[in-house]
Amino acid sequence: MDLSTLDTGIVAAYFLVLFGIGLAFSRKKMDDESYLLASRRLTLPLFVMSLVTTWYGAILGVGEFVFYNGVVAWVVNGLVWYVVYLLFAFLIAKKVHASKLTTVADQFKEKVGPKSAKLAALMSFIMSSPAPYVLSLGLIFRDFFGISFNAALLFALCVSALYIWVGGFKAVIRTDAFQFIFMFLGFAVLTVMSVLHYGGWEFLQAHLPATHLTFQGELSWQTIVVWGFIAFWTFVDPSFYQRCYAAKSGEVAKKGVFISIVCWLIFDMMTLATGLYARAAFPDADPQMAYFTLSNAVLPVGMRGLFLVGILSIIMSTVDAFLFASSSVVSVDFLKARFKLTELKTLTRAGIVLTLLTCLVFIYFFESVIGIIYALGTVGVATMLVPILTILFSKKRFSDRSMLVVMCCTALASSLWLAEGWMNVEFGWPVYRMGIEPMYIGIAVSLLGVATLWCTKKRA
Repeated sequence: MDLSTLDTGIVAAYFLVLFGIGLAFSRKKMDDESYLLASRRLTLPLFVMSLVTTWYGAILGVGEFVFYNGVVAWVVNGLVWYVVYLLFAFLIAKKVHASKLTTVADQFKEKVGPKSAKLAALMSFIMSSPAPYVLSLGLIFRDFFGISFNAALLFALCVSALYIWVGGFKAVIRTDAFQFIFMFLGFAVLTVMSVLHYGGWEFLQAHLPATHLTFQGELSWQTIVVWGFIAFWTFVDPSFYQRCYAAKSGEVAKKGVFISIVCWLIFDMMTLATGLYARAAFPDADPQMAYFTLSNAVLPVGMRGLFLVGILSIIMSTVDAFLFASSSVVSVDFLKARFKLTELKTLTRAGIVLTLLTCLVFIYFFESVIGIIYALGTVGVATMLVPILTILFSKKRFSDRSMLVVMCCTALASSLWLAEGWMNVEFGWPVYRMGIEPMYIGIAVSLLGVATLWCTKKRA
């Protein structure tokens, strides 16, 4: 990205203010609940701004998806998700807040038992990995600083952990509010300037493949449905639960999700439009860097720095949120029982280190933002979705060992199917046995297992 001195100064100012906000909590003494859940006093505006920014970190992956597939990217990563968000708001948000728990695994521990809770914690840890967002940050730092990818990745890891190390969840929330502004401002500027530079709908029609402007694109319906299932990630996502636990009331959690949907819709329209403009104007560009290619062409000096700040705000707000959620899982669900005399803050910091190390494994194995999200979502959602819905809405108490067996079988089945597909890659994407996506295999095993437990419990 071509940056002037003014652009560089804007980015530098962004980092200074961001770290200033985040580190402002370093001198404040916080108990465990304050460090992990902001004392459960999250107001509606802060809830919305934090949730919106947290849930949109894969912005380079979004650009990549739109570049390759067109409007269908909004269908699978937008439209379907809105429906799931509405279901979460109506059915789950208040239940989660009323439980007064801390993690997703706590739901299993309270209503099933400690064995299935441990596996749920492991799945939560994997699903809340900030790996795809750290990868995105590393790619940006590589190009911004002109350094090697390994050095950029190391820098991204350190930057990600700095202010949450000292400030905890309060630092995450306050920095999210700051980043919310630049997230929207950056893409609003890029959208307006793209239209002024290239023209409107006629330009897109003339320069895009016809399939890019259809709701299916070139994706099979099976693939579209699988991405739709991944939207149910919302039902088991630790960051979603963490904000509902931290909300001032159940009503704040419910209303907050509704308002967030409106914000996501507005933002999705801007990312879709600019992604289409990037594909139309620069068909040979690097898909992961499509937004930057477009910004170089249409934005003047000063606005480029503002747009880069917008991108950084999107990614960094998700990195710190997922990093903190994943680290909280480590501290609360794994280390707390073993180190009873140690502060949760200290245990969470140990979780931060472990999470960052795990990120490196995911990044070097998949090497793609979309690939990481797809793999983590496939196994995690398949394993967790049916059990968490069952324990949230059923008054029955299931056998801990039996639920553990069902979840293990689900995780194993979906993982093996996924692994086999990745060993048979064509055109950069896995080919699965009989053309069946691993998500279907996992969900089928889970449904069968939970149904068996249900029927057995009924007879008993």
